[in-house]
Amino acid sequence: MKRMTFNADADLLDRAQQVLGTRTATGTINRALADVVRRDALSRLRDLPIDDLTPEVLREIRKPRTF
Repeated sequence: MKRMTFNADADLLDRAQQVLGTRTATGTINRALADVVRRDALSRLRDLPIDDLTPEVLREIRKPRTF
């Protein structure tokens, strides 16, 4: 994990905490970032041509990723 310092909109952070059900700023930011990455993966999956969705392609898609 990397320690960072940044400025965030306090009202937006509060609203995000309520939506996500998180208690801390760190938890909120990590959950929001994970959601962005998940949405991107789902979007890419949605855009794949279904006829190309072979077992090999599915294995590649399901591989754990590190960001």
